[in-house]
Amino acid sequence: MPTGREVLTRMVDFLTRQDQIAFEALVTYEAVQESGQMLHFDMIQRMAVHKPGRLHWVTLHGDATEDSAWFDRGDFTWLRQPANLWGQIDLPPSIPEAVDRLVFDYDLDVPFADVLSRDLGELWLGEDVESLQYIDEAWLEGVWTDHIALRKPGVDLEFWVLQGDEPFPVKTHIIYTEEDGRPAYSARYRNWSTTSPDDTLPEFSPPSGSEHVELVPVNDQSPSLLGVLQ
Repeated sequence: MPTGREVLTRMVDFLTRQDQIAFEALVTYEAVQESGQMLHFDMIQRMAVHKPGRLHWVTLHGDATEDSAWFDRGDFTWLRQPANLWGQIDLPPSIPEAVDRLVFDYDLDVPFADVLSRDLGELWLGEDVESLQYIDEAWLEGVWTDHIALRKPGVDLEFWVLQGDEPFPVKTHIIYTEEDGRPAYSARYRNWSTTSPDDTLPEFSPPSGSEHVELVPVNDQSPSLLGVLQ
């Protein structure tokens, strides 16, 4: 039986070696309401990563809105449908720096931002990890996985990692232990790939009849794409 650290190290090493990664995730997250009741919300997220500097993602929200984003070595475009609004900005050319700017300066909801902006070894195997244990084998989504549990300040995490030569995460579950109500986040992954047939990501083309809106940092009082959509 492997240890939890062995399973997680195998997954981290595998993902870090890949120059291209694409997947889809079925996400459920919790949010505490003013009444104290915990509500659940679902969304589908599709992500494609081409290191060192290209991203494309799509988020399908539960209210039928769709956010799409394109990042190509510093050029970033964001599209909201069915509002048919889009904006473009310049960012640093590397994925980690660009993601940090989008999250902290523009308050954009970037899927898997922690994973994209940080070294995976530091994120999940660093000195702040308080415990890491192997739970058991688990049959999940039609495959055998290794179930492990990790604790670090502010979060309890569980991973279900595919057994075999391609140790993709099959499911993750996170509890934010220091937030009110201890809300949780779960993601079930599918359609993993480490290659793209034409070695390209989709290119952005403004939809017919769409409106360009300025996208500015949240601390700027100018009209912004976020201000229009929220």
